[in-house]
Amino acid sequence: MGCVAAAVALTAVLIGGYYYVEPSLPDASELRDVRLQIPLRIYTRDGRLMAQFGEQMRTPVPYRQIPQLLINAVLAAEDDRFFEHPGVDVAGILRGAFRYIATGGTERVAGGSTITQQVARTTNLLSRDYSLVRKFKEWILALRIEREFTKQEILELYLNTYFFGKSSYGVVAAARTYFGKPLSELTLSEAAILAGIPKGPSIMNPIASPENAKRRRAYVLRRMRELGEISDAEYQAALNEPIESHWHGLELETEAPYVAEMVRLEMLRRFGPAALTAGLRVTTTVDSRLQTAANSAIHEALDAYDRRHGYRGPIGHVDLPAGTASGNVDEERLRQALADYRPTLGLLTGVVLDADDLNADVYLPARGRQTIGLDAVAWASRYINDDRVGPRPNAVSSVLAPGDIVRFREKADGSLELAQLPDVQGAFVALDPQDGAVVALNGGYDFYLSSYNRATQARRQPGSGFKPFVYSAALENGFTTATIVNDAPLALDDPGLEATWKPENYDHKYMGEIRLREALVHSENAAAVRVIRQAGISSTVQYVRRFGFDETATPANASLVLGAGGVAPISLAAGYAVFANGGRRVTPYFIDRVEDIDGNVVYQARPAFACVEKLRAEDAADTEADCVRPEEENAHTVPASGPVDQTPLIDDVAELYPRLRLAPRVITPQNAYLMTDMMQDVVRRGTGAAAYRELHRDDLAGKTGTTNDLRDAWFTGFNADVVASGWVGFDEERPLGGREQGGVTAIPMWISFMREALEGMPLHELERPTGIVDVRINPRTGLVANGTTADSMFEKFRIDHVPPAEPDTPYSSPGTDAGPASSSDLTRSIFQ
Repeated sequence: MGCVAAAVALTAVLIGGYYYVEPSLPDASELRDVRLQIPLRIYTRDGRLMAQFGEQMRTPVPYRQIPQLLINAVLAAEDDRFFEHPGVDVAGILRGAFRYIATGGTERVAGGSTITQQVARTTNLLSRDYSLVRKFKEWILALRIEREFTKQEILELYLNTYFFGKSSYGVVAAARTYFGKPLSELTLSEAAILAGIPKGPSIMNPIASPENAKRRRAYVLRRMRELGEISDAEYQAALNEPIESHWHGLELETEAPYVAEMVRLEMLRRFGPAALTAGLRVTTTVDSRLQTAANSAIHEALDAYDRRHGYRGPIGHVDLPAGTASGNVDEERLRQALADYRPTLGLLTGVVLDADDLNADVYLPARGRQTIGLDAVAWASRYINDDRVGPRPNAVSSVLAPGDIVRFREKADGSLELAQLPDVQGAFVALDPQDGAVVALNGGYDFYLSSYNRATQARRQPGSGFKPFVYSAALENGFTTATIVNDAPLALDDPGLEATWKPENYDHKYMGEIRLREALVHSENAAAVRVIRQAGISSTVQYVRRFGFDETATPANASLVLGAGGVAPISLAAGYAVFANGGRRVTPYFIDRVEDIDGNVVYQARPAFACVEKLRAEDAADTEADCVRPEEENAHTVPASGPVDQTPLIDDVAELYPRLRLAPRVITPQNAYLMTDMMQDVVRRGTGAAAYRELHRDDLAGKTGTTNDLRDAWFTGFNADVVASGWVGFDEERPLGGREQGGVTAIPMWISFMREALEGMPLHELERPTGIVDVRINPRTGLVANGTTADSMFEKFRIDHVPPAEPDTPYSSPGTDAGPASSSDLTRSIFQ
C-alpha cells in the first residue's frame, strides 16, 4: 500500500506540476523561427574569402549532408536511444533522481538529458539555471518538440547549434576549426573527437587538451563498438590515430583587411549589430589578383625607403647569462623574452647570442640556433637622420650585439636577412575608371599594427599631383597645350595667404618661357602658379570641384595648383578617373552585392558608368554605342555648374536588376583627351619617366606629386582600364628626406602594381574624340608655324582653340590673328 500511495502522490505532483508550469512554457514551434548566429563573410569579386566577422563561427548544414559516421558517433556519445524515446529518457531520469536523493540534493547530477532536451536548452527556449523546476520544464518542452518535429529535424538542429568550443557552433565550424576539412572528409577518429566535445566544450576539445580529447575519443569509440557500428579493427585503428592539437580556423584566401574593415563598418551602419550574426555574404569589387599585387607593391616600396634610410637598431634587449655564446642556451627564458613581439608579415623575431666580424649566432623559436653572415646585414648602414646614414657595415658585430632582439626576413633560398618594420607609412588604391569600382586598396603597411586607413581617411597634400586639375581648368579659360608661360622666380602677396609667398621649383632651376605642356611634363612650380593666376583663381576653384574635391582639397588661393589642400588617395584616384574615362565623374564604391543566408540578394550596387559600352543593351536604349553622347562630342565648353548625381553606397530598396546609369559629364571629352595626352608625356619623358622605362607601354599617363617640404610623395597614373594612386609619408607629417620625391619614393609601388595589373593586356588609350586637330607650331612661340620655321613640331588642339599663326604665314586670315581662315586652310596647316 505504501508503494501505491507513493506512486499516486508522485503522479499527483507531476500532474499538478505540469499544469503549474505549462502556461509559462514557449511553444515548440518557435524553434522553426530560431535564427542561427552566422558570421558575416566578405569575398572578393572572384569569390575568394577576405574576412569573417562574428564571435560565433557557424555554417548550417542540412541533415542529408551530415555523414552517417558522425551521426552514429554523436548518438553513441550523447543519446544512443534517440530514435526510440519520446524526447525524455525515463530510465535516465530515474537514475538521476535516485542520485539526487542519495546526495541530499547537495550535488549537481546528470539527469539523463536527451539530445531533444539539449536542443531545448541550447536554443534559448529555457533559462540555463540548475533547478528541479527548470528540469521539469525541460522535460515537458522536450515532449512538445518531439511532437512538432521529426527526429531528423531535431538532430539537424542540435548538430547546427551546439557549442563545440573555440567559438565554433555546429559540426561544420568545428570540423573546420579542429581539422581544417569539410564533414565529408572526417575520419572515424575525428568524428569521435567531435562527438566527445559537447560533454565539456572548453576542456574536451583537442586544442585545449589533447589528453582529455584522447580519453573522450576512447569512450565514444568504445560505445560505437558496443553498439555494433564499427568493427574491432576500425576501433583499434581509430584509437591509434594521433590527435592534432592546433587551430586550423577559416583560411583567408586574399589579404585585404583594410577593405574588410570598410565593409564591416558599412554593414553595421546599414543593419546594426545583426549584420555580424545574420549570415550575410558580401561580395566586394576587389580583384584578388590585383589586391595581392597592391599588397606586395606597398610593402616593397616602404621597405625600400626604410633601407635607404638605414638601420635603427634592435627592437629590444635581453641580458644573456654567461656561457650563452658557447651553446648554453636557456630556450624557455628566450621564448619568454620574445613573447611580446608579435609575428608581423612573415618576419621572424630572434635574440642575438653571439657576434663577431664575420658571423652572428641567433636564436629563433621556430628554427632554434642559426648562424648568419655579413651578407645578412650588408644593407644595415646606421640611421643618423632622415637625410644621412652611416657607412656600410664591414663587420656583423658593428650591427648586432649579444642580447639584441631583432627581426629577420626569410629569403627565397631559406637564408635569413636582417629586417625591421618601417617607420614610414603608405597607401595605395586602384579603381576601375569606368564605374569607380575599387579593385585594390591598402591603407598602410600592416593593418594589425595600425588599422588607420590612410587610403580613405588621411587627408594629405597632393603636391604637384594636383596640377592636372588646374591645367584642365586653364584649357577652359583661354589656355592651350602650347600657350607660353613664364617659368621664373616670383613673389606673391596673395590675400588668401598669410605672408609673401615665393613658390620655388623643386631643383631651384627655372626654364624661362615654356609651353604649357612642358610646364606640366617637368612639373615646374613657378610656371604653374602663373597659370592659375592668369586663368583666374575663383573660376579654377569652381572648376576643380567638379572632379569631386571639397573645400579642404581646394583652398581659394594660388597654392591650390601646388596641392596645398588635403586629399585622400581614393579621392585623388577618383579625380584622375575623370581623365581616364573621357570626362565623366564616377563615384568610388567597394561593395558589389550583399546576399542573405538563403542566397537572396538584399543589396546590389548601382554605379553610374562612364562608358555606355559597359551598359546592358536593354538598359542603354537612350544612349549610343560609344563612350559619349552625340551632343557632347562637339561640346567645347565646360558644362554648367551644379550638383553632380551621387549614388549612395547602399540603396534603401535594393534591386536585383537595376537600370544602369550613365555617369555625369564634368569636363569635355576634348579636355580629357588633351590632359591625358600631356600626362602621357609626363610618363614618357618627364617626372614619371621611370614608369615608361620599366613598363614600356605607350598607353600610360600620370603625374608625380611632392610637397615643398618633402612630407608627402605621390604618383597617380592610369590607362583606360585602371587608375591607381600611391602615397608615401609619415603619420606625424615630418619630412621624408632630401632625396625623396614622387618620382623616386612613390612611383615604385605604382610600377610594381601596374606591371601585374596590365600583364598580357593590350594597349588601351583614351579614344580620340572629334574636334581635336594636330597643327604644326613654332615651339618657341606656341603659334602656328609658318613655312620658315625650321624646328616646327606638331601639337594637339581643340579645333576652335587653334592659336593664331605667326606673321607672314601664307594661310593666315587677312587682318586677323585668330588662326587659319578656313577649313581648307586649316587642313593645309595640319599637314604642313
